[in-house]
Amino acid sequence: MELEFSSLHVGLTHADADGKMMITESGITLPLKGSQASGGEVGGVTLVASEVRGYGVWDGGVARGGALLADWLGPAPSLLFLWVTDAQANLLQTELSALRPDAHAGQSCSFLLLVFKEQLQELQAALLASMLDMEEFRRGRSSSSPSSSSSSSSSSSSCSGPRSPLDWTDGLLLLHTAPPPLDQHLLSLLGHTAQKPSQMKSSYRSRKSYLQSSCLQSLPSRLIQYPAAPCKGRITVTKEDLACLDSGQFLNDVIIDFYLKFLLLEAADGAVAERCHVFSSFFYKQLSRRRAAGEEEPSVPDRHMRHQRVKTWTRHVDIFTKDFLFVPVNQEAHWYLVVICFPGLEDSRYEECPGPESRLRPPPDAGGPGDARPSGSASRASAGGAERAGGKPACTLRSHQPPECTQQGWRKETLLKRPCILVMNSLKLSYHENVCKLLRDYLQVEWEVRRGTPRLFSGDSVRGSSCRVPLQDNSSDCGLYLLQYVESFLLNPVVHFDLPLRLEHWFPRQQVWRKREEIRSLVMKMYRRQQEEEERRHS
Repeated sequence: MELEFSSLHVGLTHADADGKMMITESGITLPLKGSQASGGEVGGVTLVASEVRGYGVWDGGVARGGALLADWLGPAPSLLFLWVTDAQANLLQTELSALRPDAHAGQSCSFLLLVFKEQLQELQAALLASMLDMEEFRRGRSSSSPSSSSSSSSSSSSCSGPRSPLDWTDGLLLLHTAPPPLDQHLLSLLGHTAQKPSQMKSSYRSRKSYLQSSCLQSLPSRLIQYPAAPCKGRITVTKEDLACLDSGQFLNDVIIDFYLKFLLLEAADGAVAERCHVFSSFFYKQLSRRRAAGEEEPSVPDRHMRHQRVKTWTRHVDIFTKDFLFVPVNQEAHWYLVVICFPGLEDSRYEECPGPESRLRPPPDAGGPGDARPSGSASRASAGGAERAGGKPACTLRSHQPPECTQQGWRKETLLKRPCILVMNSLKLSYHENVCKLLRDYLQVEWEVRRGTPRLFSGDSVRGSSCRVPLQDNSSDCGLYLLQYVESFLLNPVVHFDLPLRLEHWFPRQQVWRKREEIRSLVMKMYRRQQEEEERRHS
């Protein structure tokens, strides 16, 4: 894989590019221009894959306040941050000294910043991430040598340190551990200053939280409203909401609702989005709460009382024309996803498997005032999602072995559709019958109100089933898994509903690890774009 880059920064040394960087499974080759002292000769350096301890691909906009992009014109380019072993750092310093005799002798540095010539496109960023996640590169991250430098080892602490891909604050945290004057120089490139040791708390997590809060201090309280006017149902994201994207934090309802709306409006193909409806995170909370004193007469059946609370939430959409209803659920501080499939279908049925081009065609009566999409987004999605209004596309990398029951994995001539309720829980919990019963009761009353006829939604006619899905490996990423389940469903939908669904290989765990930084970057891109639009309106 080849990518155009502009310059390389290693410690106090800067070198301009003289060609494209080459990334292979064995390493990274960087062609560089020599200095005047070396006669301007052309050379290059090579980084061995197994010597790369971590990497991060960042939106250059985060470094707008530093010296790195002070003279940069136009949209900020992408940045590649690399953390290498001591052995690789020493070899790199030797190679750079031969190419640039004016380089600072004895100042080897384990941290590299590469500036691309422009913002990486979706496919480029996805391919770069997949290359840097290959086996040889992973070897460098899984075998932290005991001979690592103090700057490397001090970043580990009791929390086992960062894992790749490194987000923005992970990178800053590592740079803060570099010995002076390297830390001052590298941080100034990115618009930050080195913190005194007394300011940096002992554990990795607390130091990272300190840095993240420092980065947020300069931002206004309200960052964005999404989608932009005149669309209805806008969500306001504040810097306090952004703080829940810190490592180890639980996602709040604002981030959940924001990203789900973004997925439906801009990440999904238009035909898929028309077949889906996403409920707010408050929907189930309101539906499931206990009857308040004096809320309704005791004679009113429980399901009617619950439906009354949320009846206006679907006034602009007939959910029975949709194939999939996504319901985010939070119980006892744990997020999981419930998907109601084919609520308008009364019986299971087998169908011929259509071709890929027609499999996701929306029903003719789908849509409505409540499904308004941002201007132009439907055409962008139909064209393959080449442009995203938010600037941060959802990951579209396909699994090597997509689940057999999904669109990418189904190979048979017929498929099974059935009305059902799927539960996707990133903790291995299997009992969700109460949740399914509440949702069946809601559907039953909604059908009576919407269609004017009785219909029984029972456990036999609308089965509940716990799916076998990728599971979280910590106690704080449940919200990220919920979002990834929805994203994977929209990008590679289930087409054959032989329960229980086996979706263990729907997406790699690394894809979830990247999600916090992806969402943070998406919010900040939208924030900068809205700021630029505001400035243009007042200029």
